[in-house]
Amino acid sequence: MAAEHPSAARFCLLGPVQLVVGENAVPLGGAGMRGVLAMLALEPNQVVSLDRIVDVLWAHEPPASARTMVQGYVSRLRQRIAEAGVNALIVTTAPGYRLVVDESLIDVTVARSLLAKAREQPAARRAELLRAANALWRGPALADLGGRLTAPELTELRLAILEALFDAQLELGRHREVIGELTRLIDAQPFRERLVAQLMLALYRANRRATALDVYQRFAHRAAEELGMDPGPQLRELHARVLRDDSSLLEPSPEPVLTPRIGVLVPAQLPRAPSGFAGRDEELDWLTGLLPPDETAAIGVLAGQAGVGKTALAVLWAHRVAQAFPDGQLFASMRGFDPQHAPVRAEDVLTQFLLALGVGVDDVPFELDDRAALYRSILADRRVLVVLDDARDAEQIHPLLPAASSSFVLVTSRIRLDGLVARTGARLLSLGTLAADAAERLIEHMAGTPAHGRDREQRRKLARLCGHLPLALRIAAARLAGNPQWTVADLVAELADERSRLSALDLDDVDTSVRAALDVTYRSLRPELAETVRHLGLFPGTRIGPHPVAALSGEDVDECRRRLRALAASFVVTETSRDVFLMHDLVRLHACALAEDEMSEVDRAAAWRRLLRYYLAGARTARGLLRPDGVVPADPAGSPMRTAHDAVDWIDQEWANLLAVVESGTDGDEEVVALARLAAQFSEGTRALGPAALSRLVRLVV
Repeated sequence: MAAEHPSAARFCLLGPVQLVVGENAVPLGGAGMRGVLAMLALEPNQVVSLDRIVDVLWAHEPPASARTMVQGYVSRLRQRIAEAGVNALIVTTAPGYRLVVDESLIDVTVARSLLAKAREQPAARRAELLRAANALWRGPALADLGGRLTAPELTELRLAILEALFDAQLELGRHREVIGELTRLIDAQPFRERLVAQLMLALYRANRRATALDVYQRFAHRAAEELGMDPGPQLRELHARVLRDDSSLLEPSPEPVLTPRIGVLVPAQLPRAPSGFAGRDEELDWLTGLLPPDETAAIGVLAGQAGVGKTALAVLWAHRVAQAFPDGQLFASMRGFDPQHAPVRAEDVLTQFLLALGVGVDDVPFELDDRAALYRSILADRRVLVVLDDARDAEQIHPLLPAASSSFVLVTSRIRLDGLVARTGARLLSLGTLAADAAERLIEHMAGTPAHGRDREQRRKLARLCGHLPLALRIAAARLAGNPQWTVADLVAELADERSRLSALDLDDVDTSVRAALDVTYRSLRPELAETVRHLGLFPGTRIGPHPVAALSGEDVDECRRRLRALAASFVVTETSRDVFLMHDLVRLHACALAEDEMSEVDRAAAWRRLLRYYLAGARTARGLLRPDGVVPADPAGSPMRTAHDAVDWIDQEWANLLAVVESGTDGDEEVVALARLAAQFSEGTRALGPAALSRLVRLVV
């Protein structure tokens, strides 16, 4: 039955996930259906991809029917919303779904609006609005999803509301009323300095000065023991005022408990530097060479494939040069390719940075442009290092760039961020895999034992099987360190089997899984690029070009060239020279698995047949061009050959691929035999065959 008052509808996320009409909750089914609604409502009027919904709901282990199940959830949600008469729609928009809704119907948006509205209001009105915002919580946010979906920004929002509410109550002289609630909240949030300051002030005003000082000492001791840091300067100042019995603290004041002192607070947000770091000397020197020598903000971009060590390099370098930035270091994970969370919004990062720079919660502007302007103003005369890790695109980064200052911004991403380079003049470094000696040192350091003699050769093989990819190397070393009964030779034997190599590089922790890291990149691709990756998984050779990909996919050659270059921008392939692309071994194995899992046997067979016919037609064209009579057969596959010189170039570039196609063919297949005969003719006049390929050719021809 439709609701009599649709305007009373509410999407509730601050507690169990519900759609409420009037006083009645609309039945929403199980956790999967509620999870889909929550993901859409957390990003209202924005597209949420189907792949991300699947990844979040099934934590990277979706059943074969996952996409169909999500489609079913969406269909039932549409039906429930329509039956309830709610003024909202779930529309299908590639690559997923979008909840079209008045955002004021979502309790999260209402809470944010009340917090913003409370600013600049008198204390009594401010407290009233903030209590209304806090009352929207009906328990932990997203409480009934069993941990499938997390939204830490909702926890941060509630803490901001509570802190502002305590400020208002202290201003109204209600210090005794807030002591108990503040004490309980600090038990849950022990390192929230603003809460500690509010509790100290409340206790001091309640004639409990000794207890207030004890609260500070306990906080300082715990921060030193667990975080290795001292209380911030504002909390230290409040402690000093309580210690000297500053009577001015007794008078309620409209000023915040910790008055913002822009520039006094020096943030130091860098994560812990990685251990076992090896190589990258040239890259470290390149970064150091970008440091701004004058008053112009510099921007560096580290881009590379999943698992290549971008974050480790950025953090290590940032620690090494931190002393060159006396006004602090800011760090934010942009979650551009996080399968469990949406990319972080620039306005949320700006809030985090402004708070770290000493701006009070109540003084953070509401609008994005105003926040960015304040951020640029604070950094205008300061030298701050800003590290933005795992960026999605240039639009996410642009509001976070300082203007004219001597600050430095370092960005990491799985894509090249060409747009950022074009707009800002940022310097780009595409990060490759480690050099062989550095890869071996990394294994040796993390495995914990030096290598000698034959063991050194085995570690060299292990590094090669890991493709010198830092993530794979660390996983292999962790397996050796965690299983003393395993030898390097044992692990080399396991990784030598291509069918099990990716599985051998998976650990229980999804963050240290090569397969999961590569899958995140794959799931972020546009559908046509993901399709091309699956076709690349069928390619038996190593040197990839637009023409073979066009044959595999049945698409136009120019379109395939564009797709390959787009994949190169995401580091799925690497363009080594014009129209010549290579895949990292582990990426190739991942693509092979995708082709096996996500393409039908009929589609795989059809693609393979098109590829075989492309090489057969190309070989016939090349043979014709190389004949004295110059008779050239028609080439329906469109090989790029017009002259004998073109034919020699084609054979030179495609020779290994041609042999790989023959080797992968089926004995007795007439077209495979024909291609083998042509290859044998080429080998007599142009190049020598290896023993394995020669044996295969002889077997097929005879």
